[in-house]
Amino acid sequence: MTFADTREFLIKVLVKKGMYAFEAEVVADRMLDADALGRHADGCVSLSRYVNAMDVGDIDPRALALPEKDLPAVSFTDANEGMGHVAASKGMEAAIEKAKVCGIGLSVIANSQSLGCPLIYAHMAAEAGMIGLCLSSTADKNASPDDRRRDLFLGSQPLAYAVPDAGQPLGFDFSFRDDDAQSVTLPIALRGPVGFLHAILTCGLTGERMPSQQKKSTPVERTEHFLMALDPVAFAGPEKMQQEVTELTAYLRNEGFSLIKPKDESRFELPEATVDSLRALAEKEKIAWPFE
Repeated sequence: MTFADTREFLIKVLVKKGMYAFEAEVVADRMLDADALGRHADGCVSLSRYVNAMDVGDIDPRALALPEKDLPAVSFTDANEGMGHVAASKGMEAAIEKAKVCGIGLSVIANSQSLGCPLIYAHMAAEAGMIGLCLSSTADKNASPDDRRRDLFLGSQPLAYAVPDAGQPLGFDFSFRDDDAQSVTLPIALRGPVGFLHAILTCGLTGERMPSQQKKSTPVERTEHFLMALDPVAFAGPEKMQQEVTELTAYLRNEGFSLIKPKDESRFELPEATVDSLRALAEKEKIAWPFE
């Protein structure tokens, strides 16, 4: 399976489900980006989940993300129950453009579906020479209100940041979920103070329900996103920041931390489980399987 052929297949499936071709391309790119970063749960294997949600009406494939407010440094968007990959990509692109003018750009998105891997959107800012931050709420909480002491009353709350490092994005992603989807799992002891801030920046700014108030899981419940770009040109300058990045990355590598950079598309390879999932989806949707 080549990168180009896989991308074309993803787009065909999404267009058949009703998505506009351009937006289908955005979703396909974000899924492939996730696989390239090793975040396979948010990669191509997730396509079947989104298709099923479209089939039962939980995701509107032709939804248009519409601006509610647009200020010099801030935008607030209603995703209208559409694919979060599209709304978040547009949101970070807008944040980057605003940061070029104001030094900081912020996009807050309400009424969305999952955006996939938050690290991708942070990388978008870093690729533009900026610091990027992405937070996303989730309805996939692991606790009921009566069980908040042991579990995650406010959900797994994924977040990511990235910085430019000699022209390449470099970043980390986190969550309170104890699995392999993120490179770092935050200590449960932080779920109160960090979780509170996360919930305010996503749900509080959008006026949507907190994960603790939601009764169902994604995609029935909607998600909210907070995306920010900071342009070092507006501060001490990119050269000064690069000096600090170089020193800090050397320290972190010595401490054994894994620093996430994009992988080479020429070495593209999907897990076997993902290939099996895509093959089954091709059969279900009666789309020719191009990889035999």
